[in-house]
Amino acid sequence: MKNLMDVYIEFTEKKIKKYMKIIFNQYYDEKIVSEYLKTYVNARYYNIQNTEKPARAFYLRILDELEYKEDILMKKCEEETETLDEKQYKLNLINIVKQVFGYILFFDNVRNVENFKKINSIKEIITKIIEIVQNELKIKNLKKIEEILYKEITNDILSKDIFLDKFDTDEFLLKFENSNIVENLYYVQLDYNIKMPMQYSEEVIEKVFREGIVAEDKLNIEYLLLSIISIRDVINGNFNDKYIAEFTPTLFKKKQKLDGILSIIGNQALQDKISLNIIYSDYIKNQKSILEYTKKGYDFTIILDDSIKSIEDIEKLKMFKIVIAPKNIKLYKEIKNNKSTLSNVIYK
Repeated sequence: MKNLMDVYIEFTEKKIKKYMKIIFNQYYDEKIVSEYLKTYVNARYYNIQNTEKPARAFYLRILDELEYKEDILMKKCEEETETLDEKQYKLNLINIVKQVFGYILFFDNVRNVENFKKINSIKEIITKIIEIVQNELKIKNLKKIEEILYKEITNDILSKDIFLDKFDTDEFLLKFENSNIVENLYYVQLDYNIKMPMQYSEEVIEKVFREGIVAEDKLNIEYLLLSIISIRDVINGNFNDKYIAEFTPTLFKKKQKLDGILSIIGNQALQDKISLNIIYSDYIKNQKSILEYTKKGYDFTIILDDSIKSIEDIEKLKMFKIVIAPKNIKLYKEIKNNKSTLSNVIYK
């Protein structure tokens, strides 16, 4: 099962390639476009940076990565091309494709047209792209290309918005609680807005919702809604906010079901933002399974409890980004006295 982030990114990749084929026509080079596209997606959706000093502004970080890729492609071209004419043509094309990719940021929610002082509409951006191509390459019917491109881009922008909005629901909602221990770290809990028959008390309903099969199945909804939040974060260039989501340890006995639920967040961009909450005693019972899933990219936040027996046991949790030590556990003072060696432990 593909998660929503994969679907969204694949849609973006497919459409960018289509734009490039329309723009460059007979000069379209699959290899060059694919190299830039990979770099663009890594910077845009996974915040991967190769430059030594990344810019503060998100759009500038992406442009820096495209420049970085241009240098690599040009060096490779210098080494591989045989004739001077072929080399000059390839070097020129590498530069033009890079320039056009810089304008993709306006079509992919990175840069806002309305906030860009010199450009007032998508049409003006497309005209600028056509001017770049027109100045360097002999492409016919540029006016027609401009019209086709405008129609494609505006339809796709609308499709992306509709894609995310269709998952909105009034029956379920996510509650976010600031962790108060790390900046931009939030606990997430699924809540419901469903009318139940009067014969059931709120206490009974709450117990059913938090335990057993329902507690397992509701994670499908929680992770889906949280993935939408995370995708919108990524679209807005927000890679800082992290979420600790609910988890039900009984799922470790139901591998097929667990795999299906975790596939909802089975994308690196989502895994970087979403961590699964598990108590230390449950970690010990399911250690082998948890370590298998961490190798697949899933992140777990370990909540220490009184089953933790020594500082040495905590040191064995160094593979986890966050280990939380609540004040009410017996080893709390000892753990805090060793905080210089327990760098991933935070204190609640």
